[in-house]
Amino acid sequence: MVDAVPIYGSPKTNVEQMKDKSILKNFIRAINVLMNNRYLGAILFLLVLVAVSLFAHRTLTGLTKTELSGFSIEPLVVSLGLVSLAYLNRFVFWTTLTSSFQLRASVLMASRAFFYSLLGRYIPGKAGLFLFRIRAYQGGSRKKVGAALITEYIATLQAACILIIAGTMFIPVANPLLTRWIPIGFLVFFLVILHPVVLKKSINALLVLIRKEPLDVFPSTRTILKVTLGYILSGMLHGLALFSLLRVLSPMGFELYPLVTGAYYMAGLVGVFAFFAPGGLGVREGVLFLLLSFVTDSQSVVVAAAIMRLLTLCAELLLAGSFSLAYTLSERKGIKNET
Repeated sequence: MVDAVPIYGSPKTNVEQMKDKSILKNFIRAINVLMNNRYLGAILFLLVLVAVSLFAHRTLTGLTKTELSGFSIEPLVVSLGLVSLAYLNRFVFWTTLTSSFQLRASVLMASRAFFYSLLGRYIPGKAGLFLFRIRAYQGGSRKKVGAALITEYIATLQAACILIIAGTMFIPVANPLLTRWIPIGFLVFFLVILHPVVLKKSINALLVLIRKEPLDVFPSTRTILKVTLGYILSGMLHGLALFSLLRVLSPMGFELYPLVTGAYYMAGLVGVFAFFAPGGLGVREGVLFLLLSFVTDSQSVVVAAAIMRLLTLCAELLLAGSFSLAYTLSERKGIKNET
Protein backbone atom coordinates (compact mmCIF):
# COMPACT_ATOMS: atom_id res chain seq x y z
CA MET A 1 0.00 0.00 0.00
CA VAL A 2 1.40 3.41 -0.99
CA ASP A 3 1.61 6.03 1.73
CA ALA A 4 -0.41 9.16 1.17
CA VAL A 5 1.69 12.06 -0.09
CA PRO A 6 0.87 15.48 1.37
CA ILE A 7 -0.36 17.96 -1.23
CA TYR A 8 1.25 21.39 -0.89
CA GLY A 9 -1.12 24.30 -1.32
CA SER A 10 -4.11 22.23 -0.18
CA PRO A 11 -7.09 24.06 1.38
CA LYS A 12 -6.64 25.26 4.94
CA THR A 13 -8.34 23.46 7.78
CA ASN A 14 -11.25 25.03 9.64
CA VAL A 15 -8.97 25.80 12.58
CA GLU A 16 -6.48 27.61 10.33
CA GLN A 17 -9.24 29.59 8.62
CA MET A 18 -10.69 30.62 11.98
CA LYS A 19 -7.23 31.69 13.11
CA ASP A 20 -6.70 33.82 9.98
CA LYS A 21 -10.10 35.49 10.45
CA SER A 22 -9.30 36.13 14.11
CA ILE A 23 -6.03 37.84 13.18
CA LEU A 24 -7.77 40.02 10.59
CA LYS A 25 -10.57 40.85 13.03
CA ASN A 26 -8.10 41.87 15.74
CA PHE A 27 -6.14 43.98 13.23
CA ILE A 28 -9.28 45.82 12.09
CA ARG A 29 -10.34 46.31 15.71
CA ALA A 30 -6.93 47.83 16.55
CA ILE A 31 -7.21 50.22 13.58
CA ASN A 32 -10.69 51.28 14.70
CA VAL A 33 -9.45 51.96 18.22
CA LEU A 34 -6.62 54.10 16.85
CA MET A 35 -8.90 56.01 14.51
CA ASN A 36 -11.47 56.77 17.22
CA ASN A 37 -8.92 57.85 19.83
CA ARG A 38 -9.00 61.63 20.13
CA TYR A 39 -5.45 61.68 21.49
CA LEU A 40 -4.05 59.83 18.48
CA GLY A 41 -3.37 63.01 16.51
CA ALA A 42 -1.27 64.51 19.30
CA ILE A 43 0.63 61.25 19.85
CA LEU A 44 1.33 60.85 16.15
CA PHE A 45 2.44 64.47 15.87
CA LEU A 46 4.90 64.13 18.76
CA LEU A 47 6.22 60.88 17.31
CA VAL A 48 6.71 62.57 13.95
CA LEU A 49 8.55 65.50 15.54
CA VAL A 50 10.97 63.12 17.26
CA ALA A 51 11.51 61.13 14.06
CA VAL A 52 12.05 64.28 11.97
CA SER A 53 14.51 65.67 14.53
CA LEU A 54 16.54 62.47 14.50
CA PHE A 55 16.44 62.42 10.69
CA ALA A 56 17.65 66.03 10.43
CA HIS A 57 20.40 65.47 13.01
CA ARG A 58 21.69 62.40 11.23
CA THR A 59 21.72 64.21 7.89
CA LEU A 60 23.46 67.29 9.29
CA THR A 61 26.19 65.24 10.95
CA GLY A 62 27.14 63.97 7.50
CA LEU A 63 27.90 67.51 6.32
CA THR A 64 30.76 69.80 7.27
CA LYS A 65 30.91 73.59 7.32
CA THR A 66 33.34 73.47 4.41
CA GLU A 67 30.86 71.57 2.25
CA LEU A 68 28.01 73.91 3.13
CA SER A 69 30.12 77.04 2.60
CA GLY A 70 30.17 76.37 -1.16
CA PHE A 71 26.48 77.26 -1.35
CA SER A 72 25.05 80.75 -1.45
CA ILE A 73 21.49 81.39 -0.38
CA GLU A 74 20.11 81.74 -3.93
CA PRO A 75 20.45 78.11 -5.14
CA LEU A 76 19.14 76.83 -1.82
CA VAL A 77 16.05 79.05 -2.05
CA VAL A 78 15.48 78.04 -5.68
CA SER A 79 15.71 74.33 -4.87
CA LEU A 80 13.47 74.75 -1.82
CA GLY A 81 10.90 76.52 -4.00
CA LEU A 82 11.02 73.76 -6.62
CA VAL A 83 10.51 71.03 -4.03
CA SER A 84 7.63 72.94 -2.40
CA LEU A 85 5.99 73.45 -5.80
CA ALA A 86 6.38 69.72 -6.54
CA TYR A 87 4.56 68.83 -3.32
CA LEU A 88 1.78 71.34 -3.95
CA ASN A 89 1.32 69.89 -7.43
CA ARG A 90 1.18 66.39 -5.97
CA PHE A 91 -1.53 67.48 -3.54
CA VAL A 92 -3.63 68.86 -6.41
CA PHE A 93 -3.60 65.47 -8.11
CA TRP A 94 -4.26 63.67 -4.82
CA THR A 95 -7.51 65.66 -4.62
CA THR A 96 -8.28 64.57 -8.19
CA LEU A 97 -7.87 60.97 -7.08
CA THR A 98 -9.96 61.33 -3.93
CA SER A 99 -12.76 62.99 -5.94
CA SER A 100 -12.84 59.97 -8.24
CA PHE A 101 -13.51 57.82 -5.16
CA GLN A 102 -16.24 60.28 -4.10
CA LEU A 103 -14.36 61.34 -0.98
CA ARG A 104 -15.05 64.80 0.39
CA ALA A 105 -13.09 67.04 2.74
CA SER A 106 -12.43 70.76 2.96
CA VAL A 107 -9.31 71.97 1.17
CA LEU A 108 -7.64 73.04 4.42
CA MET A 109 -8.45 69.79 6.21
CA ALA A 110 -7.30 67.67 3.26
CA SER A 111 -4.11 69.69 2.75
CA ARG A 112 -3.21 69.58 6.44
CA ALA A 113 -3.63 65.81 6.52
CA PHE A 114 -1.76 65.37 3.24
CA PHE A 115 1.33 67.30 4.31
CA TYR A 116 1.28 65.80 7.80
CA SER A 117 1.25 62.38 6.15
CA LEU A 118 4.43 63.22 4.24
CA LEU A 119 6.17 63.72 7.58
CA GLY A 120 4.76 60.37 8.69
CA ARG A 121 7.13 58.58 6.33
CA TYR A 122 10.02 59.38 8.66
CA ILE A 123 8.54 56.97 11.19
CA PRO A 124 10.02 53.48 10.69
CA GLY A 125 7.39 51.44 8.90
CA LYS A 126 5.78 54.64 7.51
CA ALA A 127 2.58 54.08 9.52
CA GLY A 128 1.86 57.78 9.94
CA LEU A 129 1.59 58.17 6.18
CA PHE A 130 -1.74 56.33 6.20
CA LEU A 131 -3.27 57.26 9.52
CA PHE A 132 -3.06 61.03 8.99
CA ARG A 133 -4.94 60.94 5.70
CA ILE A 134 -7.55 58.43 6.83
CA ARG A 135 -8.49 60.74 9.71
CA ALA A 136 -9.09 63.65 7.31
CA TYR A 137 -11.97 61.84 5.61
CA GLN A 138 -13.85 60.64 8.67
CA GLY A 139 -17.14 61.54 7.06
CA GLY A 140 -16.42 59.10 4.22
CA SER A 141 -15.62 55.45 4.00
CA ARG A 142 -12.21 54.42 5.33
CA LYS A 143 -12.01 51.70 2.74
CA LYS A 144 -12.33 54.37 0.05
CA VAL A 145 -9.43 56.29 1.58
CA GLY A 146 -7.41 53.08 1.69
CA ALA A 147 -8.22 52.38 -1.96
CA ALA A 148 -7.20 55.94 -2.92
CA LEU A 149 -3.92 55.55 -1.01
CA ILE A 150 -3.13 52.28 -2.77
CA THR A 151 -3.92 53.82 -6.16
CA GLU A 152 -1.79 56.89 -5.42
CA TYR A 153 1.12 54.76 -4.27
CA ILE A 154 1.10 52.65 -7.44
CA ALA A 155 0.66 55.72 -9.68
CA THR A 156 3.64 57.37 -7.96
CA LEU A 157 5.79 54.30 -8.59
CA GLN A 158 4.60 54.19 -12.20
CA ALA A 159 5.58 57.85 -12.69
CA ALA A 160 8.98 57.12 -11.14
CA CYS A 161 9.58 54.25 -13.58
CA ILE A 162 8.73 56.50 -16.54
CA LEU A 163 11.18 59.16 -15.31
CA ILE A 164 13.90 56.55 -14.81
CA ILE A 165 13.47 55.07 -18.28
CA ALA A 166 13.23 58.50 -19.98
CA GLY A 167 16.30 59.76 -18.12
CA THR A 168 18.60 56.89 -19.01
CA MET A 169 17.31 55.61 -22.34
CA PHE A 170 19.59 57.69 -24.58
CA ILE A 171 22.57 58.00 -22.23
CA PRO A 172 25.17 55.25 -21.79
CA VAL A 173 24.97 53.88 -18.25
CA ALA A 174 27.07 51.35 -16.43
CA ASN A 175 24.17 49.19 -15.25
CA PRO A 176 21.28 48.91 -17.78
CA LEU A 177 19.65 46.15 -15.71
CA LEU A 178 19.15 48.53 -12.80
CA THR A 179 18.23 51.63 -14.79
CA ARG A 180 16.30 50.18 -17.73
CA TRP A 181 15.14 46.57 -17.62
CA ILE A 182 13.99 46.45 -14.01
CA PRO A 183 12.08 49.77 -14.30
CA ILE A 184 10.53 48.59 -17.60
CA GLY A 185 9.38 45.39 -15.91
CA PHE A 186 7.90 47.32 -12.99
CA LEU A 187 6.24 49.80 -15.38
CA VAL A 188 4.46 47.00 -17.25
CA PHE A 189 3.33 45.52 -13.94
CA PHE A 190 2.02 48.87 -12.66
CA LEU A 191 0.22 49.55 -15.96
CA VAL A 192 -1.61 46.26 -15.59
CA ILE A 193 -2.45 46.85 -11.91
CA LEU A 194 -3.76 50.36 -12.58
CA HIS A 195 -6.13 49.25 -15.33
CA PRO A 196 -9.56 50.07 -13.88
CA VAL A 197 -10.83 46.49 -14.19
CA VAL A 198 -7.76 44.95 -12.56
CA LEU A 199 -7.59 47.68 -9.90
CA LYS A 200 -11.23 47.16 -8.96
CA LYS A 201 -10.91 43.37 -8.73
CA SER A 202 -7.65 43.57 -6.75
CA ILE A 203 -8.87 46.09 -4.16
CA ASN A 204 -12.26 44.41 -3.78
CA ALA A 205 -10.51 41.06 -3.28
CA LEU A 206 -8.60 42.64 -0.38
CA LEU A 207 -11.82 44.06 1.05
CA VAL A 208 -13.55 40.68 0.86
CA LEU A 209 -10.52 39.16 2.61
CA ILE A 210 -11.05 41.49 5.57
CA ARG A 211 -14.82 40.95 5.41
CA LYS A 212 -15.74 44.39 4.07
CA GLU A 213 -18.26 45.26 1.37
CA PRO A 214 -16.68 45.77 -2.09
CA LEU A 215 -16.47 49.25 -3.62
CA ASP A 216 -18.43 50.27 -6.71
CA VAL A 217 -16.74 53.58 -7.53
CA PHE A 218 -13.22 53.61 -8.98
CA PRO A 219 -11.22 56.13 -11.05
CA SER A 220 -11.46 55.93 -14.82
CA THR A 221 -8.53 55.29 -17.16
CA ARG A 222 -8.50 59.00 -17.98
CA THR A 223 -8.27 59.97 -14.29
CA ILE A 224 -5.45 57.52 -13.61
CA LEU A 225 -3.57 58.84 -16.66
CA LYS A 226 -4.08 62.42 -15.50
CA VAL A 227 -2.84 61.61 -11.99
CA THR A 228 0.21 59.76 -13.31
CA LEU A 229 1.12 62.71 -15.57
CA GLY A 230 0.71 65.01 -12.57
CA TYR A 231 3.13 62.91 -10.54
CA ILE A 232 5.59 62.93 -13.45
CA LEU A 233 5.52 66.74 -13.33
CA SER A 234 6.23 66.65 -9.60
CA GLY A 235 9.11 64.28 -10.30
CA MET A 236 10.57 66.63 -12.88
CA LEU A 237 10.49 69.48 -10.34
CA HIS A 238 12.23 67.34 -7.71
CA GLY A 239 14.84 66.33 -10.27
CA LEU A 240 15.40 69.96 -11.27
CA ALA A 241 15.98 70.86 -7.61
CA LEU A 242 18.71 68.21 -7.27
CA PHE A 243 20.20 69.17 -10.63
CA SER A 244 20.43 72.82 -9.49
CA LEU A 245 22.36 71.75 -6.39
CA LEU A 246 24.75 69.56 -8.38
CA ARG A 247 25.51 72.41 -10.79
CA VAL A 248 26.72 74.53 -7.87
CA LEU A 249 29.23 71.85 -6.86
CA SER A 250 30.37 70.65 -10.29
CA PRO A 251 30.07 71.95 -13.89
CA MET A 252 27.25 70.05 -15.56
CA GLY A 253 25.45 70.56 -18.86
CA PHE A 254 21.67 70.78 -18.96
CA GLU A 255 21.59 67.66 -21.14
CA LEU A 256 22.31 65.70 -17.95
CA TYR A 257 19.14 66.93 -16.24
CA PRO A 258 17.04 63.92 -17.41
CA LEU A 259 19.75 61.56 -16.14
CA VAL A 260 19.88 63.27 -12.73
CA THR A 261 16.07 63.09 -12.47
CA GLY A 262 16.06 59.43 -13.49
CA ALA A 263 18.82 58.61 -11.01
CA TYR A 264 16.98 60.44 -8.23
CA TYR A 265 13.85 58.38 -8.81
CA MET A 266 15.77 55.15 -9.26
CA ALA A 267 17.20 55.84 -5.81
CA GLY A 268 13.69 56.59 -4.55
CA LEU A 269 12.30 53.39 -6.05
CA VAL A 270 14.96 51.33 -4.29
CA GLY A 271 14.32 53.29 -1.08
CA VAL A 272 10.63 52.33 -1.22
CA PHE A 273 11.59 48.76 -0.38
CA ALA A 274 13.63 49.86 2.64
CA PHE A 275 10.48 49.72 4.79
CA PHE A 276 12.17 50.37 8.12
CA ALA A 277 14.61 53.05 6.95
CA PRO A 278 13.10 56.44 7.86
CA GLY A 279 12.55 58.21 4.54
CA GLY A 280 14.84 55.64 2.89
CA LEU A 281 17.76 57.24 4.73
CA GLY A 282 21.12 55.96 3.48
CA VAL A 283 19.60 53.81 0.74
CA ARG A 284 18.93 56.60 -1.74
CA GLU A 285 22.35 58.16 -1.30
CA GLY A 286 24.03 54.86 -2.12
CA VAL A 287 22.05 54.42 -5.33
CA LEU A 288 22.64 58.04 -6.38
CA PHE A 289 26.36 57.58 -5.86
CA LEU A 290 26.27 54.43 -7.99
CA LEU A 291 24.41 56.08 -10.89
CA LEU A 292 25.92 59.57 -10.94
CA SER A 293 29.54 58.99 -9.97
CA PHE A 294 30.57 58.66 -13.62
CA VAL A 295 29.21 62.11 -14.60
CA THR A 296 30.43 64.03 -11.56
CA ASP A 297 32.71 63.43 -8.57
CA SER A 298 31.44 61.32 -5.71
CA GLN A 299 31.83 64.11 -3.14
CA SER A 300 29.44 66.35 -5.08
CA VAL A 301 26.86 63.57 -5.24
CA VAL A 302 27.03 62.92 -1.49
CA VAL A 303 26.82 66.61 -0.54
CA ALA A 304 24.02 67.42 -3.02
CA ALA A 305 22.03 64.39 -1.88
CA ALA A 306 22.35 65.37 1.79
CA ILE A 307 21.35 68.99 1.13
CA MET A 308 18.44 67.78 -1.03
CA ARG A 309 17.24 65.74 1.93
CA LEU A 310 17.38 68.75 4.22
CA LEU A 311 15.57 70.97 1.73
CA THR A 312 12.92 68.29 1.22
CA LEU A 313 12.39 68.11 4.96
CA CYS A 314 12.24 71.91 5.20
CA ALA A 315 9.63 72.04 2.42
CA GLU A 316 7.53 69.37 4.13
CA LEU A 317 7.70 71.14 7.49
CA LEU A 318 6.92 74.50 5.90
CA LEU A 319 3.88 73.18 4.03
CA ALA A 320 2.59 71.13 6.96
CA GLY A 321 3.01 74.06 9.33
CA SER A 322 1.44 76.60 6.95
CA PHE A 323 -1.65 74.54 6.18
CA SER A 324 -2.02 73.48 9.81
CA LEU A 325 -1.96 77.14 10.89
CA ALA A 326 -4.44 78.08 8.16
CA TYR A 327 -6.76 75.25 9.22
CA THR A 328 -6.55 76.22 12.91
CA LEU A 329 -7.29 79.88 12.17
CA SER A 330 -10.21 78.86 9.94
CA GLU A 331 -11.64 76.65 12.70
CA ARG A 332 -11.32 79.42 15.28
CA LYS A 333 -12.96 81.90 12.93
CA GLY A 334 -15.83 79.47 12.34
CA ILE A 335 -16.36 78.95 16.08
CA LYS A 336 -16.26 82.71 16.66
CA ASN A 337 -18.86 83.32 13.95
CA GLU A 338 -21.14 80.66 15.43
CA THR A 339 -21.01 82.30 18.85
